[in-house]
Amino acid sequence: MKIRPWHGVALVVWLGACGAIFLQNYRVTEGRKTFEGLSCPSCHLAGGAPSLEHVGNKYDRATIKEFITNPDAVYARKGKRPLNAGYVTMPKPKATPHEIEMISYFLAAQQ
Repeated sequence: MKIRPWHGVALVVWLGACGAIFLQNYRVTEGRKTFEGLSCPSCHLAGGAPSLEHVGNKYDRATIKEFITNPDAVYARKGKRPLNAGYVTMPKPKATPHEIEMISYFLAAQQ
């Protein structure tokens, strides 16, 4: 079999796609671990806060990240506090910027 110049290009594209998929899966997995490690499920899965099962269909990752980082800014922009009637307002979590980033990947993947 003769190696053609486009074979190298195809290999690089394929490896890049595989790398992107791996990175996305890593971020979602780490986000889930962080979400659980910060006890977020104690409210969101216990009924004290809204279910986040399909949050990725409702909000993009940037909005999710902003809401975790500064819920008051999102409340002000949306003109609702809380966003979902019948629940308490979201407290600002004690999380690092990296933890918030990872959680945002996990939540955005909840479709």
